[in-house]
Amino acid sequence: MKFNTSSEEQFSLSDTSHLEQDIPITNSISNTSLAVFFIFASLGLGSFLKEINKSTKIPYSPMLFVVGLLAGLYWDSLGIIGQSCKVVSEIEPSGVLIIFLPTLIYESGYNFDWHLFKKLFTQILILAFPCVIILSVLLQLSVKVLLNYGDDYYTWESAFMFGVMLSCTDTVAVLALLKESGASKRFQSLIEGESLLNDGACMVLFQISYAIVKGGSASAFDIASLFTTLCFGGTLLGIIFGLICVYWIKKIFNDEILVLNITIVSCYLVFYVAEHVHLGVHISGVLGLVSLSLFMAAFGRSRISHEADHALREFWEYVVYASETIIFLLGGIIAGISVFKENQTITQVDFYKMLALWGCLMVCRFISIFVFFPLLKKYGYGLKFTEVLVLTYGGLRGSIGIAFALIVAKDGYLPKKEQDIILFHMSGVAVCTLVVNGTTLSLLIKYLGLSTQTAVREKIYSNFLSRLIQYIDQICLKNQQLKYLKEASWDYVKELSGAKIYHKDVQAIADKLEKVEKLKDIQMRTLSMPLVQQMNEDDEQNIDLDLQIEIRRIFLMGLKGIYMEKFEKNQCQPDTLIVLVESANLDLDNDKEPMNSWDFLLSQFSERYINFLFYFKNNIILGGFARNLLFTYIFNIYDVVSTFISSVEELLEEAEHYTQFPEHLKEDMINEARDNQQLAEQYLQGYLQVSFPEISNQLYTKKAAIEILEFEKQLLKTNLNSGQLSEKEFMRMKRNIDGRFKKLNNMNPKWELPSLLEIVKKIPLFKNLPDNIIRKMIVECREASYGKDQIVFKEGDRVQEIMIITRGAGFEFSDKHKIKQKRIIEEVAPIYMLVAPSIRHQTSFTTSCVINATFIKIQTLQQIIKENQDFEEAVWKSHEAIMSFKLTINRRCNIQLHILENKKKHGYKNRIRVHIAKRYESINMIIGALVEARGKIQETESEDEDNLKEHEAQGTKQEGICILPPTEQPMKSVSTVIILAFKQFSSIEQIPEIQQQGAKQSSVSKGRQR
Repeated sequence: MKFNTSSEEQFSLSDTSHLEQDIPITNSISNTSLAVFFIFASLGLGSFLKEINKSTKIPYSPMLFVVGLLAGLYWDSLGIIGQSCKVVSEIEPSGVLIIFLPTLIYESGYNFDWHLFKKLFTQILILAFPCVIILSVLLQLSVKVLLNYGDDYYTWESAFMFGVMLSCTDTVAVLALLKESGASKRFQSLIEGESLLNDGACMVLFQISYAIVKGGSASAFDIASLFTTLCFGGTLLGIIFGLICVYWIKKIFNDEILVLNITIVSCYLVFYVAEHVHLGVHISGVLGLVSLSLFMAAFGRSRISHEADHALREFWEYVVYASETIIFLLGGIIAGISVFKENQTITQVDFYKMLALWGCLMVCRFISIFVFFPLLKKYGYGLKFTEVLVLTYGGLRGSIGIAFALIVAKDGYLPKKEQDIILFHMSGVAVCTLVVNGTTLSLLIKYLGLSTQTAVREKIYSNFLSRLIQYIDQICLKNQQLKYLKEASWDYVKELSGAKIYHKDVQAIADKLEKVEKLKDIQMRTLSMPLVQQMNEDDEQNIDLDLQIEIRRIFLMGLKGIYMEKFEKNQCQPDTLIVLVESANLDLDNDKEPMNSWDFLLSQFSERYINFLFYFKNNIILGGFARNLLFTYIFNIYDVVSTFISSVEELLEEAEHYTQFPEHLKEDMINEARDNQQLAEQYLQGYLQVSFPEISNQLYTKKAAIEILEFEKQLLKTNLNSGQLSEKEFMRMKRNIDGRFKKLNNMNPKWELPSLLEIVKKIPLFKNLPDNIIRKMIVECREASYGKDQIVFKEGDRVQEIMIITRGAGFEFSDKHKIKQKRIIEEVAPIYMLVAPSIRHQTSFTTSCVINATFIKIQTLQQIIKENQDFEEAVWKSHEAIMSFKLTINRRCNIQLHILENKKKHGYKNRIRVHIAKRYESINMIIGALVEARGKIQETESEDEDNLKEHEAQGTKQEGICILPPTEQPMKSVSTVIILAFKQFSSIEQIPEIQQQGAKQSSVSKGRQR
């Protein structure tokens, strides 16, 4: 293609002189571009140093600081890299704090184990506040007295402020080193918590002391007031932001971007509001961050869906890595340029004094901790002296302290000499702690034995490696048969898979344990034989105890994992997860004791609170509010108990595959877990399900719906991966499913009770009655509610109505006859009143939980019995035992039993069924016949009862229980008194035994007459 252009339009590409005149071109780079270059260059350098850290185990943070220090010293020889270092070294110190501090503190607090923080809180508080104050005072004395600095360098006020700066530990550096050294989780958490609160305490003390240094006059009361508002104001602000975040996140389901945005905004906003927005009082932004992050760890994390939580963790992990990389490089650069290169006021003596100050710092920190050593041993998980040494030596100083020093140096209020010496000493001590302490801390931990494992733990690990080797061998044998793999070099495959390394590790552990045993044998030879035998027995018991503890810990950790899996599958609520994990953590804290999770869970349920709300639920004013609170509370209890039961059941199924443990120890742990599960089942079935059946129905309905929705989600992913669903279809259906999840999670509970008509129709006694008769029956009924352990009726009281339990459960009992029967929902009590309405209560009834009951008058039921023959038949058929009486053993009893049998043989028109019940009381056998029949039984006259008592006092009779059939005439014999009817007696249909017992009683009675 050819273009024709005029001469005016043609120009030479090499002729750019006119462009240079219009657009000036320069080789200089803007500071903004250099700062951006520094950020990405730092992250690239960090990746390289991270690989060196993995290969050589040289601590990452000290490496960064040293590289930054060298870059600062020689920045003018490094070209564009040096220019970028020079630009970032001039950053405002407050900028360092506001950019990096929120991310570091928030991530550390958010990932802190809330249970460990609560357990260690007293120790953390002691280390973070009293120890910091004492350390600052000791460093003040060291600067003024030991190092002999005059007022032209340090005044007493500025010396204390400098002591506060030196007291500020570096959270990131310390944690990175502890994780690499293999220190215990509890000790790591103690140092992490101390570093977390230490930043807040130092920030508060720095603000107060710097205000005093700058000429502010304040009384002790003013200082105390400022300290209080800074601490409590910051803490309160963080909690308020936490509540807002939790509420907001609760309304979101499975939206990773929005959850990430909320956490980032809240993290920076709480720090900015605390430090820069005037709220009437001074507030600590660092403590606001600490309280916000811990609040989110305790109550916010469980509100976040599994997918969003995973994305959140990945994001914050990278943010902290990037912040750590940049801040340590920046700290080294600032120290190199501002202190060691450009500062001309520092003398050689100051270098020596800086080294002496580094030594004073460790001595003073040891003293400040050792002062509180008795208290630190008492609280939390205790503290060993070796751990005090690690706490002392591991108090690394980093960029936060340097930022404080830069604030003082760039503020310009103090004399130049004092500004320079503060920045020099702070940077120099930071270099010494990071380079020397940081690189040798892991060696100290190993030397003190804080990273070693117990022999039992070593054996468990060795067993795991042995099983892993077996699995590798099995897979290799299986794959050798495959067509496309059989030609592989399988010895080399095993080497590549790590099997040889695993073999070496197993052998190393075996050799190590063998050396320990040989050393023990050498020691035993110097002892007497009985003592040796005793020590061997003690060792075996200790090994069993240690192994039992490890097995229990494995079980409990497995249980925590099941809780998390259920939460991730939306099978339990966030509050449920918090309570269940806390119960497992408490058992882990007391791993020498049997599993006791259920006792803790039960302690979280307040029956007083339930009774209180139950009392107000029908109140005109507060009824609606009380019902909602009660429903939510009971629903949460249901969720906790049912999730605990199902989780233990899964754990017991998994435990069957724990073949690496001794069978008797594994069985003990299984029994512990099963005992807890059975107690929970008793609580669920004996209290919750009978007291609140409608809540039980809604809970299981919700869980069943969630189970189906989880299945739908998995099916969607499977079909998307297989190409059967397009991306558009997948996203549309996923949004619909997420919407249903959100609806379920935010479902407003409804207190819907079934009507009394529905309840009565479910009772077998009334289910065949027509609706119009049931309605007529319940028109005049009375409804009542009872709390736990209340008496509904007493033995001996007059009877006017029977009770139908519509909610809850209780016990019908008689102390006199030593009988106790549980009555649950939809049961009738006292049931014997329907066939013997004229007698008094022969039993008492007490509630075992909150119950609702409906009372129907006896006269109403008697009228229905007369009018409805089917109902009359149902009444008699519902009785295993109708009446009982005490009877002297004489011929009449024998005759009565024979009469009963004869009526049976002759086809008594009411179809009497005869049973026999046996029980022992003292040394006398009690024999009775339980009868189901239809007819009329009348109570004996009172004078007969009095005569019987007189006979009993004379000891002329033997106690018996017998059920009389319907009789044509009321019984008025002195020897027969009808007293009660019980359904609880176990019965055996065995007619011939009645005749045998009758003959035996007859012979006994003849003997007594003689």
